[in-house]
Amino acid sequence: MYWLNNPPSAVIFSIGPVNFYWYGLIMVLAMVIGYYLTWSLAKKHNWKSSDLLDLAFNVIISGVIGARLYHVIIHWPDYSHNLIDIVKIWEGGLAIHGAIIGGGLALLLTCHKRHWPSWQVASWLTPGLALGQAIGRWGNFFNQELFGPPTNRPWGIPIDVVYRPIEYLTTTHFHPLFLYESIACSLLALILYYLNRHTIKAQYIVATYLIGYGLIRFIIEFWRQDPTLYLLGWRWPQWISCFMILVGLWLIIYPLILHKNP
Repeated sequence: MYWLNNPPSAVIFSIGPVNFYWYGLIMVLAMVIGYYLTWSLAKKHNWKSSDLLDLAFNVIISGVIGARLYHVIIHWPDYSHNLIDIVKIWEGGLAIHGAIIGGGLALLLTCHKRHWPSWQVASWLTPGLALGQAIGRWGNFFNQELFGPPTNRPWGIPIDVVYRPIEYLTTTHFHPLFLYESIACSLLALILYYLNRHTIKAQYIVATYLIGYGLIRFIIEFWRQDPTLYLLGWRWPQWISCFMILVGLWLIIYPLILHKNP
């Protein structure tokens, strides 16, 4: 028996013509919980809450802009005929790779301006980022996004016919890839939090996030059903994930090479 038989509604409630969406609520919760997890680490290093709020504002705003721009660019045919849809982020369409790029740039610029240690600050952010991703993926559930191939497993989720790939129009239930990624990101957040609580070099913690999430996303992409750009048989997010993994490995290996060859 399926754990859910009816597709979820994207709307929590409406007031006149104004709709309030689960996606937006979940994204706000993800940001708030991610912030407080970061604060639990930053305050142990005598940081002021006002400093973290300033950083969080810059990172979140830049991350959301980056996430939306990245999504729109790789799905441009869906937006080119109706540009007003670009601003409708409450309907979904925030790409985490774009958020990492946008938020990462804001982090570097803010740390440079305020003379903060960028690796250390970035390491504090990684558990909250991973946990925020785990929570945020539930927004995809309510928008009926991020599902895999058909399944008759008990945990299969129903997808409305309008969202199904054309080859699966008569199929009702699919693998909940959003749930698989949510669980994996939760485990990654636990690992990153543990590393932050111990004397692990900050650069290695950031590398752990890049490698960990890169692997998670690379694997998940093999089963995603939504359209995207392809390059040499791989989905575009897989190439970005490979780049993340390589950068993470470089952050670990390069200091070791320098240590051996002073």
